[in-house]
Amino acid sequence: MITTSLFQRGALLQRAFHSPDRLIVGNAPLVGVLDLPATYHHPPLRLFFPATTVPSSTPSWKKPKPATYFRDNRVAYVLEGMAHTMGVRNTTKIFKYVIRPILFVFSLFFPARFLRIPHSAQVPSDPIHYEKSRSVEYVPPSSFESTGSVPREKQSLVLFSHGLTGTGEENSIFCASLAKRGYVVACLHHCDGSSSRVTLPDGTCRFYEHMPSGDDYDPKHRMEQVHTRARELLRTRTWLLNGGNDSDSAGDFHPIMEQIRPHLDSKKVIASRFSYGSTTCALAATLEPNTFQCAVMLDGWFHVDYTSQGVEYDFPPEAFGEDWPKKHEKDARSQKHDTSFLKENNGRDDQCNKKSRLNIPCVFINSEQFYGYKKLYRATSRLADQLNNSLCDYAEKPRSELHVIANTKHQNFCDVVFWLPKLARRRVGRCLALGSANGLEAQEQIINFTVEFLKNF
Repeated sequence: MITTSLFQRGALLQRAFHSPDRLIVGNAPLVGVLDLPATYHHPPLRLFFPATTVPSSTPSWKKPKPATYFRDNRVAYVLEGMAHTMGVRNTTKIFKYVIRPILFVFSLFFPARFLRIPHSAQVPSDPIHYEKSRSVEYVPPSSFESTGSVPREKQSLVLFSHGLTGTGEENSIFCASLAKRGYVVACLHHCDGSSSRVTLPDGTCRFYEHMPSGDDYDPKHRMEQVHTRARELLRTRTWLLNGGNDSDSAGDFHPIMEQIRPHLDSKKVIASRFSYGSTTCALAATLEPNTFQCAVMLDGWFHVDYTSQGVEYDFPPEAFGEDWPKKHEKDARSQKHDTSFLKENNGRDDQCNKKSRLNIPCVFINSEQFYGYKKLYRATSRLADQLNNSLCDYAEKPRSELHVIANTKHQNFCDVVFWLPKLARRRVGRCLALGSANGLEAQEQIINFTVEFLKNF
């Protein structure tokens, strides 16, 4: 009976959890997953790409294993970062001697440890290890059947930026679904202090940086951080397309990257992002307007409301054609918070002003939760209207699309819905910012809106 139960574990897991299997569809035989460590050219990357297995008769060949949701299945690593983010600082004794051991034991039984990304194959991060087995290879566009969603001559590159306190690993299904359809997706793990925890190029860990609050709050802190993230995104794009100046680490040279890089089209780079990642990519596309072909905004954070300190602004201001807000705006405005500098202007502006704003086609896909925050959704709508009213080469169709998915909350855009058993998800979903919508169906809508939008490019 014990042996039978072990053999049936896969079937039991499928019944107990929402399976994302039907979301990862496309012409690619498999989705290759390659985890690259941080270097001085780029932050840690998780690369999703169209792939196929390469059977071999050599004794060292082994069938590739499906990819886990977390790099190296490091569940405890991620949980420790989350604990620090929620207030139990990693430098305290209670964290080191109480929280850390508890999280380690809990991680051994955490459901996501036993789950795998469907239709995926994990690629060894070590180039030497990869060369010995070489069981997975990149599939170039010319190998696909003709279809509107897969470029045949050159490959589209998608850069994905995670949200505040995230790691990028919580959006693996979204990234894998695009890779199965023929896109190369690079998911960044930002090193600026906005992630719950990240490993830096020198091997040390950086935990989430808690911003000053109350009277110490200054909007420039968040502004400087999002600029750091935007520069990280742009630097990563350059490395993915052109490579680095040296090959001192595994992250700067990998055979898979040498297979992929010649097929990437520098004119078909797509920015995709979740929450704070939307802010990051909006800024990057504003600073370098010719860098991205279009953008996918998932539940974007486009408004900061800190009215207790007299500060309120659309975020990032550069994407809206505005200047940075100042600390204690209410004092500078005679004790009265004035938002006149944020007034909506949907008219056509002169060419100079247009160049200083976000000006690429975008699709905005929002949760009902963020739709309910009036100021936030007004900023999102304002950005969409700004794009639609811009002069561009896409005059025959809207510059932007705006969608709201019913009965969803912020975390419905992440893989949390696949990590928890169905029964547990119904019981604790509200605590985890999950809406009442069916988790699988909500993810399917997100992916469908994204794919339909990308077919235009």
